Amino acid sequence: MGNRTFPAPMANQAPIAVLAASLIVALFTASIGCGGGSSNRNLSYGDSAEAEYMAAYEDFEDGDCLDAEPAFRAVRREYPYSRYAALAELRIADCLLDQDKAPEAIAAYRRFVRNRPSHDEVPYARFKIAEAYYKQIPDEWLLSPPSYERDQGPTREALRQLRRFILDFPEDERIEESNEMVRASLELLARHELYVADFYLERDHPQAAVMRLETLINSYEGSGVEAEAMLLLGRVHLAMEETEKAQETFEELIDRYPESGHAEQARAFLREF
Repeated sequence: MGNRTFPAPMANQAPIAVLAASLIVALFTASIGCGGGSSNRNLSYGDSAEAEYMAAYEDFEDGDCLDAEPAFRAVRREYPYSRYAALAELRIADCLLDQDKAPEAIAAYRRFVRNRPSHDEVPYARFKIAEAYYKQIPDEWLLSPPSYERDQGPTREALRQLRRFILDFPEDERIEESNEMVRASLELLARHELYVADFYLERDHPQAAVMRLETLINSYEGSGVEAEAMLLLGRVHLAMEETEKAQETFEELIDRYPESGHAEQARAFLREF
């Protein structure tokens, strides 16, 4: 038989082989690059969450909520099943409070308590709710009326939240601070009642003044204003010719606050009966 003739190789076979080899090398290189492109890629889910949370927390500790808050939001979004998602929620609320966005902070803390009722940080969130209301109490400053003359809505709510916190978490490390805030809130509310009573007296409405003074004495025990209010109440009763009520009020004042200067004045009134 004659010599066989084999077909010559196609001209583009060599380039195809080279291209395939190049693609394999590229894919291999890319796979290596994916493992080392970010320092967190080599970490576990939990370790990555911790690393990003701690980076944000450093900014937070430095007082830089401008950078910390969006970073905490990213942790909550990207690692929702890690323990750091809950902590990030609290830090977001903290940043809102630090930026004087008290209503938004209160909503964030309350959402945390509602969604994570068994979390260890619930007492912290509850305290911060009370603190956020407390921070909305009107400040004293030169050109404004005294704080006790202004709206006391935030003061009343702060007092309510603080009392609930103290009742629910009596062993918490923030109890002493809470008690100080309670005392300050009580005094401010009592001063407000005293201010309103004076307002009614100036306009010759003594019975309305009596009601406000009795509210002060009965509702704001521990304010430090009770003796002053009782002395004024006794004097109002005298002015209304309610001698028996005046005498009872002065005697109660002396019994409850015997060492106060107001008790001395009450004794002087009693000597005139």
